Amino acid sequence: MSASGGTGGAQGRFAETARRRDADAARLLARGAAYALGSLADVGPETFGCPTPCAGWDLRALLGHLDASVTGLAEATTGGIVGPVEGWEACRAGAADLVDVVRDGITRLVGLRGDVALVAVGDCVLGRADLAVVGAMELTVHGWDVGRATGARRPVPPGLALGLLRHAPRLVTADMRGALFARPVPVPDATDPGDLLVAYLGRDPSGRGPYASA
Repeated sequence: MSASGGTGGAQGRFAETARRRDADAARLLARGAAYALGSLADVGPETFGCPTPCAGWDLRALLGHLDASVTGLAEATTGGIVGPVEGWEACRAGAADLVDVVRDGITRLVGLRGDVALVAVGDCVLGRADLAVVGAMELTVHGWDVGRATGARRPVPPGLALGLLRHAPRLVTADMRGALFARPVPVPDATDPGDLLVAYLGRDPSGRGPYASA
């Protein structure tokens, strides 16, 4: 085989691996979005003042944060960099409007197809697939938070949780603890993948709290 042929074959294999990685990450994002949207279906005006697992935030504040996060993820997907995001204005909308804003943002995020290969998020640089996985993680954990606030207590689907747990130790670094996530909650007897995921992201699966930073 010629040197050029060998190089071409390696490039082809790399491209195929990248395509599979992107596709797997997109599926996780879609599943995380579906879970979060399911939790939003239980939100009504009467729940906006309910406490959440995120310290100091009621459900209205949590939804404002989720709106800002989704807006930032969409910006990163299409532009390659996350700048200041003014997502909190959604909190000034009416109860039904706020839920609609967040729901529409999640739906739009899943449908985006950016061409950027690397994304700058603060001091971190992520690949396109990793950004999608981070988005799936954000939607999933806050979908869980919303479910706790409304009382629906929707469990994280095992397949989704296992998919995210494969990536969590690599993507949720020590630098993120305190700013984005609290320290992992010890759950020595837990076997459910959803419980293990939310515990790794700073939530107590038993429902005691508040305890998470965001």
